[in-house]
Amino acid sequence: MNDDPIELREWPDDPDRDSSAGLSPWERRRRVLRWVSIVAMLALVIPGALGTWSVARNTAAQACRMAVDFYAAPGVPSRIAFDLTDPRLLGWNCYALSPAGEVRIAVLGLIPGRPSLEPRTGT
Repeated sequence: MNDDPIELREWPDDPDRDSSAGLSPWERRRRVLRWVSIVAMLALVIPGALGTWSVARNTAAQACRMAVDFYAAPGVPSRIAFDLTDPRLLGWNCYALSPAGEVRIAVLGLIPGRPSLEPRTGT
C-alpha cells in the first residue's frame, strides 16, 4: 500500500491518454492559478499607481498656479509637465504661457509640493 498523499503520487500511465494530447489536470490548474495571481496583482497595483499620479498632478497644478501668480501676473495661463529627460529638470515643471512662448517658472520635483516663492532681483 502506498502511504504518499495523492498530490505526490505519479499519474498512472493510461493507454487511452496520449502524452501529446493535452496537459495534466495539475498543469492546467497551475497555469490557471498563475494567471489569476497575475491579474490579482495588477488589480492591486494599477489603481494605486493611478491614484498616486492623480494626486501628484493635482498638487503640481495647484503649486504651479501659485508660482505663476507670484512670478508672473495673476490670470496668466499656466501648464505643468512631467519631465524625465534632463536630470536638472527631473519631475514636475511649471510653465507660464505667453504670446512669445512658454517660460519655465518653477521645477516642482518628483513629489510636488509648495514652491519656494522668493522674489527675483533684477541683476
